Amino acid sequence: MTTSNIPPRQTRSGSAGASGSTTRNGFGAGATFSPGLNINVNKSAPTGSGGVGAAANPGVGLNRTSPLALPEPAFYSTADVRSYCEALRAFAMYAAIEVEVGAEILKAALEQAPALPGDNVFQARMRARAVGRKLAKAADALSDAAKDAAAAWAAFQREYADVANPRPQRQQRPFQF
Repeated sequence: MTTSNIPPRQTRSGSAGASGSTTRNGFGAGATFSPGLNINVNKSAPTGSGGVGAAANPGVGLNRTSPLALPEPAFYSTADVRSYCEALRAFAMYAAIEVEVGAEILKAALEQAPALPGDNVFQARMRARAVGRKLAKAADALSDAAKDAAAAWAAFQREYADVANPRPQRQQRPFQF
């Protein structure tokens, strides 16, 4: 006798159990599986276009919609300042996490590397930790950059609150004797 590891399915009446209308794989009688069809078309830019392009003008061709790219620093409104500060914070936090993970991986790889002649295991680990510590310091700097980006937005709100949201002027009554 074989047992199945598939949990019992709910039937229309609400009771759990095996019914005659479902099969072992969970599909009802007559049900079929058809995967969706996806077509991806990648079009690359033609080569040899004559010299003017991303190489001649570094600002051209940047994908600024990627989550890893900062938006252009065009500050024409409060929303522009906010979006730039938020994008900088998100970018710096993502980069800080990536660098921290890279530091741990590098440290582990260097600890596993063969030791120099005349070194003991403790010295090899200390050298690996010293290298990893420098990358961890870079990750901390990126994390600080993310905090400073959020602080820049808060400072903007505090310093330019009257400009962004002007207070209504009180009507002054003329002085009467």
